[in-house]
Amino acid sequence: MSVFAASTLAFGIVIALLSFMAVVMAILTRIFPAPVAASAAAAVRVDMSVESAIGQAVQSAFPGARVSRIREIR
Repeated sequence: MSVFAASTLAFGIVIALLSFMAVVMAILTRIFPAPVAASAAAAVRVDMSVESAIGQAVQSAFPGARVSRIREIR
């Protein structure tokens, strides 16, 4: 078997396996859908005590810096 024939055969096998895996993933995502994202109204709000604590921690770590926005990273 030549190198070209072996490479072509390997490429074909990889394409076939990736296609099979894509079909399996499509089936699994239909059976087990992703959870619905929470609405903006249900977002966690930062209360004043947490905001103050974060501001003080930033001031102690980086004197002169200020907190402009606090958001949760999921």
